[in-house]
Amino acid sequence: EEMKMKKKVLATVLCGTMALSMAMSATVLVKADDKTTISLYTTLPNKDAQFEQLCEEFMEENPDIKVNYIAYDSSEKQKWMTLYASGDAPTISIMDPVDIQENIENMAAYDLTEDSWITDQVDESYLDVFKGEDGELYAVPNCVTAMGIVYNKTVIEKATGETFDPSTIKSNADLEALCEKIQAGGVAPIMFTGVDWSLGSHYLSQVFSGIQGDAEAQQNFINSLKDGSAELKSNDAWNSVMDTFDIIAKYNYNANDPLVGNTDIDGQAIAKGDVAMWFMGDWAWNYIKDSASADDEFGLMPCPLTGKEEDAVNTELGVFCSKGYCIDASQNSEEQQEAGKKLVEFFCVEKAQEMSDLLDMALPFSKVDVSYDNPLVASTQDYIANGAVSSTYAFSRLLPSDFWSENGAVMQQYLVGQMDRDTAADAVQAYWQAQ
Repeated sequence: EEMKMKKKVLATVLCGTMALSMAMSATVLVKADDKTTISLYTTLPNKDAQFEQLCEEFMEENPDIKVNYIAYDSSEKQKWMTLYASGDAPTISIMDPVDIQENIENMAAYDLTEDSWITDQVDESYLDVFKGEDGELYAVPNCVTAMGIVYNKTVIEKATGETFDPSTIKSNADLEALCEKIQAGGVAPIMFTGVDWSLGSHYLSQVFSGIQGDAEAQQNFINSLKDGSAELKSNDAWNSVMDTFDIIAKYNYNANDPLVGNTDIDGQAIAKGDVAMWFMGDWAWNYIKDSASADDEFGLMPCPLTGKEEDAVNTELGVFCSKGYCIDASQNSEEQQEAGKKLVEFFCVEKAQEMSDLLDMALPFSKVDVSYDNPLVASTQDYIANGAVSSTYAFSRLLPSDFWSENGAVMQQYLVGQMDRDTAADAVQAYWQAQ
C-alpha cells in the first residue's frame, strides 16, 4: 500500500516537473541564444533529406533562426491536426488548398502590397485558391502543374512535313486542321485516356474555369446552374468545349476501345510515335520518359476551347496549384511568423532551382531562372514566364470531391455514344442542382 502511495506521489511530482520544464522549455526555445525557433511540416513523401538540407542552408544564412523539421507522415492531414491539437502547430506547413481553406482561421495573412516579392512574381490566377473571404492571401503556392495537350513535336513534323509551332493553334478549328494533316501523314493524331478523372474532372472542368472569366465569374456561373437560372446545354462555353471534345474523339487513337483508360499504355504510345498528341498534363512525363526516343522532342500546349482565334483562353495553359506554404498564427508568435515567411521566400526565390529539382514540377514564380530536364514541365514554365496562363479556380476550389466520379461516368457515356450532348448537359446540370 505504502509502495503504491509512493509511486503515486512520485508520478504527481514528475507530472508537475514535466509541466514546469515544458513551460520553461517553451519560453527558452523561443529565446535560446536570442534565436527564433520555428518548425516546418511538409506533405511531400520521400523528400525529408532534401528539405533537411535546405533548412540547414537557411540556418547558415540566418543564424538567428532555428528550424525544426517535422518528418513526413503518411497520414498527412491527420498528423497536421494532431500537431495542432497538441499545441505544436508547425510555423510553416505545405498543404493542399482545401486543407488550408478549412483551417484558414488559424493562418497568418501574407503581405500583398506592391513591394511584396509575391505581388512581383506570382500571377493572380494562382493566388485565388489561397485567399480567404476577406480577400487576404493565406498561402503561397509551392509549385504548379498544368493540364493541356501533350505533343510529340518530332512525330507531328514527320507526319505533316512541316515545322510545328504550338502557338499557331489558336482555335479548335486549328486543332482539327492539324489532326487532319497528321492523319493524312499516316499517324493517329490525338488521344483521350478514358478514365473518369481525366474526362470528368480535367476535361469537363474547363467548361467552368477560365473560359467563364475570373474566379468570381466562375463562381457565379456555377451558382446559376445550381439555381436553374442558366441552362448548361444552351451555354456557349459548354458547347464550344464539347466541340473540342468531339474533335479529339473523332481522331482518338483509342477510338476502338475508348474506355480502357491506361495511362502507362497511352504514355508508351506517344513515346513510340504511334500517336502524336494526348489530352493529359505535365505529370504525363512519368508515363512517357522510359519509352521515349532520345531524339524526339515533347511539349505541352493549351487545349483550344473555342472556335475563335481571338479568345485568349485558347492560347493560355490551364495551370493549377497542388499545394501551398501556409503560416500558422494561432500558436506561433509574430516573431515566429516573420521567420517562417523568411523561410518561405528562401525556398521560393533563392532555392528555386533546388525546389524544382526536388519536386520535378514547374514553379509559379515568373522571375526565377530555372532549368528543367522534364520537357513538359519546361513547357509549363514557358507559359508561366510569358503570363499565358488561364484561371483554374473552379477546378481547384469549386468542384465537389465526387464531381469527377459522377460526371466522369457521363463523359464516358458521351464518348462512346451512349448519350447525346444535350442529355450529357442535363446530367451535369442535375448534378449541380443536387449540391
